[in-house]
Amino acid sequence: MSNHINTLLADSKPDKKLLEDYKLISANSLAVSILNGIPTGTIILNPERELVFANNAFLKLYEIRDIRQFLGFRPGDLLGCQNLKTAKNGCGTSDKCKVCAALKSISSAIETGTGAEEGIFNTQNGMLNLQVDTEKITINDREFILMSLQDISSEKKRLLLERIFYHDILNTAHNISGMVELLASGDFEDSREEFLGMLLKSSSRLIDEINTHRLISYDQFIEQINPPETVNSMQFIDEMFAEFKPYTTGQYDLKLDKRSEDFNFSTQKVILKRVITNMIKNAFEAEDDHGPVTTGIIPLREKGAMLWVHNPSYMNEDVQLQIFNRSFSTKGNDRGLGTYSMKLLTEKYLKGKIYFTSTPSSGTTFMVEIPG
Repeated sequence: MSNHINTLLADSKPDKKLLEDYKLISANSLAVSILNGIPTGTIILNPERELVFANNAFLKLYEIRDIRQFLGFRPGDLLGCQNLKTAKNGCGTSDKCKVCAALKSISSAIETGTGAEEGIFNTQNGMLNLQVDTEKITINDREFILMSLQDISSEKKRLLLERIFYHDILNTAHNISGMVELLASGDFEDSREEFLGMLLKSSSRLIDEINTHRLISYDQFIEQINPPETVNSMQFIDEMFAEFKPYTTGQYDLKLDKRSEDFNFSTQKVILKRVITNMIKNAFEAEDDHGPVTTGIIPLREKGAMLWVHNPSYMNEDVQLQIFNRSFSTKGNDRGLGTYSMKLLTEKYLKGKIYFTSTPSSGTTFMVEIPG
């Protein structure tokens, strides 16, 4: 049993009404048999979103012997949701709770009789992707909410990595195809050597991308197969500018922040390039007016590096609350890959951290810190 559960139990004293609800459901042998026959963790909540019953699958999952100790707990309490730290009055009362899948599913069930939501939960045990299904039920004229919580994190991670893989290699393949067409047209003979060099780099990058995603698919071996290497900051930035040259010769403008410094640091270069590439692409796509995108790099005191990408656009509050979610995107379904993949690659494989600021006056800046 996790520490946060033990802490909650110390102050837990179920009131009379909660005990009455628990006894009401427990006395219904048919309902209990059906609930215990469900292999997914399933709980029953009262209209105040407080726990009044749980099936055997849920008890086993959380190593609970006596559910009566947990009566009155809300979903966020049971999951160890990190939003509780900023909640004024417990689960469901922080600013971030507005986009909570559990709260939305419960609200839908109360209003329409049923609810189904999928979402990311930041818990003390890490990020969980849960499918939350709810149904309004009536037992002896008392209304309750039946809720099932299914962990779909592994499935979502597999699908995400596949989508990231196809997303990235298709972008690179399109770049290669475009340069080949320009070379074949014969209209750019004076730039033939330059285009051949860009074509060679893009082909090499395609191989890097395939290898990177192959390694991530077997992430337990990634550090042995793809060890850190010494990287020069300005050479790295030059490579990024070369990669985005096809973009910047047209409607987009990529600039170097003058605060950038020339220094060496150690990292898994191929993975860092994937992170910064996504940051720049997202910045370009965010700029409806095609304002300038700026990138920079400086050393950290711990011998690592800090990189950033800025664009003048502002993200509204709802977007900011969901920006690193797996499936969230402002561009439509199945396109929420860039920001989540940036977080996954930075935190899990580079052992760094990624964050952002976004205000109407200063625009949006994504920052990555890589340890030395």
